[in-house]
Amino acid sequence: MLLISRRFGIFLAALALVWATAIHAQSSHRTAMGFTPWPVDFNEDGLKRTYAFARAHSNLMAHHFDGGIPWDEARAGSELPRHLRQDWARRLANTPPSSKVFVAVTPLNFERDGLALAWTDRGDNRPLPRAWRNRALNDPAVKAAYLNYVRRVIRAFDPDYLAIGIEANIIISNAPGLWNDYLELHAYVYRAIKRENPRLPVFATVQYEHLRGIEDASKRNLRFQQPAVAALMRSSDILALSTYRYGSLHPNPMGPRYFDVARTFGKPIAIAESGAMSEDVRIFGTRLPASEALQAEFIEGLLRHATAGRFPFVVNWVAIDFTPGLRRLPRSVREIAKAWVHTGLQSADGRDKPALGVWNAYLARSRP
Repeated sequence: MLLISRRFGIFLAALALVWATAIHAQSSHRTAMGFTPWPVDFNEDGLKRTYAFARAHSNLMAHHFDGGIPWDEARAGSELPRHLRQDWARRLANTPPSSKVFVAVTPLNFERDGLALAWTDRGDNRPLPRAWRNRALNDPAVKAAYLNYVRRVIRAFDPDYLAIGIEANIIISNAPGLWNDYLELHAYVYRAIKRENPRLPVFATVQYEHLRGIEDASKRNLRFQQPAVAALMRSSDILALSTYRYGSLHPNPMGPRYFDVARTFGKPIAIAESGAMSEDVRIFGTRLPASEALQAEFIEGLLRHATAGRFPFVVNWVAIDFTPGLRRLPRSVREIAKAWVHTGLQSADGRDKPALGVWNAYLARSRP
């Protein structure tokens, strides 16, 4: 079975190279391709290995901040927490000058049902200070603080692409009553940033499985998803999608009509985060079947769509399987993290998967 999987991967890589060459001959457009620096293990060696892999196999670095906002410091314009400054410094030091940079920040918490938690000297996702606990998303203080924070992110990272919201439409699934407040905050920050940086693409990312009703949580409010995203697109330069293949729990194979819903919004499409598992896992007792062949098939289809559709960028969220790091995560998040643990293009023990051959074939055509 392993031999068949590897041969299938070689076949897909060859097919991808032929396709990419044909497309390149027709157009000078290049889709940037990259990863987040989510580490194979949560230590210095794990970070170094992940950054080295990303530098070798990408031309875009995705810095994804879903750990809260330093609300007090952002509002006051004072020095940011040391923990956050160290994180930024590490990322900047490991981002090649030649790479495109995609930065994503969000005023929403991880559950997408309220205000983001606090990033403090003690770390990310800390409890909100008392003054912020009951503030609405469109509260004037939230607007001012978040805009100040986004400005500081831009000064620090000088991004080529900027998301000011992450998977924003999940609010429709989890807390639809907050949507209008969020939309007001988003539009306020978008307008201000575009006045100051007119050439910078600014947007919020959209979770594609919620938009299409594949995720169970989205089904009860599904009729509101497309109108909500349409409203969001009035203040977004790109429809940047979060989309994953998870197997039988939420079947989502990459096919020729995969992006039909996305195209209805009339915006350039990008992939802010994606991935496909390469081996089975059990999450909360439910088996998610996967294979390296299916992962390679998903990656090949995604990149074929991206090249033909002239997507500005594609991010495979995990570079290397983080099996060693999974054991270090708190038990409360470990089970959920299993859904991403094998979405890397290299195994934790250093073996390149067939999907990496597919990825590299397209990457070779996306580089100048």
